[in-house]
Amino acid sequence: MRLQDQQLARQLMRLRSDINKLKIEQTCHLHQRMLNDATYELEERDELSDLFCDFPLMTSFSLSTPLKLIGVTKMNINSRRFSLC
Repeated sequence: MRLQDQQLARQLMRLRSDINKLKIEQTCHLHQRMLNDATYELEERDELSDLFCDFPLMTSFSLSTPLKLIGVTKMNINSRRFSLC
């Protein structure tokens, strides 16, 4: 009986570890996608401003809503490095 309890405890610990690993991977992929979207938007904006020199720049930085919610701004993206998994 005690041996079965120990085996079950090990199995549950492995499952917990696997679940945590999957959560971390999912979060890293989500953050990478958001950063890629923000980078793409910045590059697109720069290309447009190069094409249309007299085109007025937008006064508000247009980031996707999830990036705004976590506090990413133009300054954050340009001046800081992000660590990704």
